[in-house]
Amino acid sequence: MKLLLTTVPGLEFIVREELAELLGQVETAYTPLSGRVFAEIEEPLARILSMRSIENVRLILGEGDTLRATAEASLDAMKELSKGLKTFAVRAERVTKEAPFTSLDLARDLGTLLSEKLGLQVQLDVPDIVFYAEYEMGTYRVGVDLTPFSSLRDRPYRRWIHRSALNPIIAYAMCRLAGSTGMLVDPFCGSGTIVLECLSLNTHREAICADISVASLLGARENALAVGLTPHLYAQDVASPALRENVAVNAIVTNPPFGLRERPVGGLERVYAALFSLAEKVLAEGGRLVVLTPHRELIQRFSRLNAEKCIEINEGGLTSWIYVFSKA
Repeated sequence: MKLLLTTVPGLEFIVREELAELLGQVETAYTPLSGRVFAEIEEPLARILSMRSIENVRLILGEGDTLRATAEASLDAMKELSKGLKTFAVRAERVTKEAPFTSLDLARDLGTLLSEKLGLQVQLDVPDIVFYAEYEMGTYRVGVDLTPFSSLRDRPYRRWIHRSALNPIIAYAMCRLAGSTGMLVDPFCGSGTIVLECLSLNTHREAICADISVASLLGARENALAVGLTPHLYAQDVASPALRENVAVNAIVTNPPFGLRERPVGGLERVYAALFSLAEKVLAEGGRLVVLTPHRELIQRFSRLNAEKCIEINEGGLTSWIYVFSKA
């Protein structure tokens, strides 16, 4: 089976790593910062749908130079998958934006063809099956959308959502980059996404979820209780952490305020200076600091730790970077 797995642009390598851990050797192909990973698998799809690094899954049934020829070559598979069903819809994407047609044109053309060939009725609200079509640099692909009604990034713990909530897929990637250690701290935890991702993965035995906002901490507590997790919750300013000096912190994984939707108390410079000061004081030897930020200049100004990685990502048109630092 050929699958198209979508993710946050820049995290394609995380998808490849998770696939390898889940299924062993898997043939994959992707373009960096595309948010798209193609994978050839033989395993049951249920295992793919348990992945934490992907948003959507499309089963690719055919590829070709024209939409009609590609769809007709895939009709037998489409008939088998839609056997006993009555309604369908088409989801389409024009990946190459310079094409002289729209995504709606693609969806309409495939929908017309399938209505004739399969005898199904179009139903846009709650179809029995959702077919998929796309165009990318001269290639048409058709298949079935296996996650048509919700994204795999929707986590069961997200009962309370912060207005600047972090995408759980990014949080998952940051947890992986932090490594498997003991105590984890997020000093800007918001609704607890990073801490809950790390605890859910069992990458850390214990976690401290801290934030200056009591309302956010109450939301984080609600989210944690929803899935039976118990991080330590602290209302505190990053410049005055409520950490005992003998607490061995193995990782700080955090998403400081971007300064877009919310203005941090004291300004961004104060926040970043305090974050790196905290890391230098409390990280154990070999511990890691993983930071998501759009402010590279602040990172360069205040960091005195060893820089291991810098990963560019793009979500919603906003470019940011995941930095991984270690304490020698």
